[in-house]
Amino acid sequence: MSAPEVGDLAPDALLMDPDGHDVRLSSMWSAQPAVVVFLRYFGCPFCQAQVVAIRRDASLFREAGARVVLIGHGNHEDALAFVQAKRVPFPLLLDRDREAYRAYGLTQGKVMQVLSPKTALPWLRAELSPETRQHGLMGGSFMQMPGTFVIDTGGVVRFRGGLIQFAHRNKHVADSPANDDILRVVEALVGRTHDDVALAGDRGPEPLPDPA
Repeated sequence: MSAPEVGDLAPDALLMDPDGHDVRLSSMWSAQPAVVVFLRYFGCPFCQAQVVAIRRDASLFREAGARVVLIGHGNHEDALAFVQAKRVPFPLLLDRDREAYRAYGLTQGKVMQVLSPKTALPWLRAELSPETRQHGLMGGSFMQMPGTFVIDTGGVVRFRGGLIQFAHRNKHVADSPANDDILRVVEALVGRTHDDVALAGDRGPEPLPDPA
C-alpha cells in the first residue's frame, strides 16, 4: 500500500490510551483539525525535543483550533512515564503493533537516516537538556522513522475520516517540522491568520495536563 499524501483520506486505526482504553484515531479529528505526531520511541532525544517544543506552543495550537495527538508504540507504563515526565497536555495513544505507522508510510529507517551526520548538532542540543536527552528505547524501536500529519475534520460527508492537509515524513530522525509550518496549515483550515493566533496564544506559561 502506498503512503497517503496531502489530499488523501487519512487512515483510521484502533489505538489505546495509556490506561488501556480503545480509542479510534479518527475521533481525534471529528470536531477539529488534528496534528498527529508519530514518535520514534519515547526515549528518543529528537522526539522528546519535538514534544517539548509543541508543549511550549500548546496555547498557539489551541488558539489555532487544532488538537494535538501523539502516537507511540511502547507499553502502558512507558507511555504514562513519558506523559508525566514531559508534562504532556494533549492525548497520547499507543500503536503497539505499529499498524498505524505503516498505514501512514512510516517504516523502519535506513542506517543513514538514523545515523545521518545531520543529526549530530540536534543530538548535541538535545543531550544538553535533562528533559530531552536520550533515555533508552522505553519499549520502542531504534530504527522506527517518525512523522507529523495535519488532518482536517471529516464532517458529515467524509464520515470515515478527514483529509490529510500536511504530511511530513522525516528524511532523517532529527528532521522534525517547525511548529510555525504546522500552525500555518491549521490556520488556513480554520480561516485564521498567523498574527491573530500569535497574539491570542502569546506563548505564555506552559499549560499543565488536566488532573484527570
